[in-house]
Amino acid sequence: MNLMLTIVFGVAGLVLSFGFFVPSELSMFRLIAAVGVMVGYQAGQLVGRFVRPRPKRFLTLSVSALFCIYFAFAYAQTLQTGLANTSDKVNLVVLLGLSFFWLGFLLPFTRVPNKIKALWARAK
Repeated sequence: MNLMLTIVFGVAGLVLSFGFFVPSELSMFRLIAAVGVMVGYQAGQLVGRFVRPRPKRFLTLSVSALFCIYFAFAYAQTLQTGLANTSDKVNLVVLLGLSFFWLGFLLPFTRVPNKIKALWARAK
């Protein structure tokens, strides 16, 4: 069940990556978005076991949201400067992967996984 949920979030991350503008020569790196969400979700589950009290969960959630927004804006800013050389392309791919990693990291701290599990339980 946990692996299936991770795969569902990975597919959702792949679909969401089409909302980001990616230059045509880097379009194969959309898969990094899917992998980033899946790895982020698993890392969020591991961290979520250690930060159960409410204030710590809120702090983790707010810092993760801040990182997600920061990396998304940095991605947009890097695109506006243009792709000049290989290091800029690598930075662009890293920013895309990190923004989706933090998006996946946020998921275990929300109610979304519980709602999906409840829907699957009703479907069976």
